[in-house]
Amino acid sequence: MTAHVETADETTRSRLTYRAIAGYAEKIAERNGVVAENGHVDVRALLQQLGGEIQIDNGQESLTIRDVHDFTVHIPRHTSKLRDRFTIAHELGHYFLHFRAPDDRRRGPVIKRANRTGSNVAETQANVFASNLLMPAEQFRAAFEDADGDMREVAKIFEVSVPAAKVRASYLGLLE
Repeated sequence: MTAHVETADETTRSRLTYRAIAGYAEKIAERNGVVAENGHVDVRALLQQLGGEIQIDNGQESLTIRDVHDFTVHIPRHTSKLRDRFTIAHELGHYFLHFRAPDDRRRGPVIKRANRTGSNVAETQANVFASNLLMPAEQFRAAFEDADGDMREVAKIFEVSVPAAKVRASYLGLLE
């Protein structure tokens, strides 16, 4: 079967609010048992449990979905481990919000292309999902407090970039 190629601009956005997306992401991690006590989420284990795989190549970040439990996250060779974690979480956001969504009637092979430089709603939703998946609110607050606000230490716990941790801390009202 030939895959249909669509960009995130063509993706039907989820009807969930950003708050609901945040809760959804955290519940997925919890239900799949991939959250450590300190809040670190093993996104690679989650991907594998869901039937996904990673392909590292010279292409761009993207998601190929062949079926519900058969999909591939494509990661460029030149990216960092931290970027790759975010990419996996971001593409899982597309998978859950834009492919497996209850109101999504599309099925069959789909290639979704990531375009994080754009400002479309589907990409923002995937970013919100990724942020909440990688940095669950309760554990993030605890880590922030334990680290006395040291963003490098917090970022290390969650294996995210310092800028990503700062954005999360700001969103949670932890930074002035």
